[in-house]
Amino acid sequence: MYAIATINRLELVKTEILRRFEDIFFIDLPHLGAMFEIFRLHLAKHFPAQFGEGGNPWDDRIWYRVLKAYKGATPAEIGNAVKRCKERFYCGLSAEEREGGGIMARVTVEELLYQRTQFIPISIARSEDIQGIRNQAVNIQKAGSVDSSRFAGSTQQLFEYQPCGLE
Repeated sequence: MYAIATINRLELVKTEILRRFEDIFFIDLPHLGAMFEIFRLHLAKHFPAQFGEGGNPWDDRIWYRVLKAYKGATPAEIGNAVKRCKERFYCGLSAEEREGGGIMARVTVEELLYQRTQFIPISIARSEDIQGIRNQAVNIQKAGSVDSSRFAGSTQQLFEYQPCGLE
């Protein structure tokens, strides 16, 4: 039998309960590649004419702007922002346009960037709490993947190690 639980404060769980779990995993905020996939799922759901069936009207430069703006946002915050874009689109239609139907919802980059200015991600608003959760997860198995997407930053070594006398 398996039991799956989600908690944010591991230190609040009694030891008697905690010792019964064989594996404990930590899932951090999504990296840029995961954020791209989260956006694509929500955009395909709410804007199928633009993003459905693998559609992608935006190039990588535009996507990088969006991903950079949403860095630190949770999947739920991303989903809510996309949903609000759709709501604003339909609220902007006239009564005749709404009644006539046939108008497919469309989203712009500017609208997504505007929606990002309308909330403070929990990772910023409660940064101490999020860092506390990360600190508690130091010895716990990481469940997230390494970002191997085209949006992943490359690691750069500032100084190359050279032992003395081998110059």
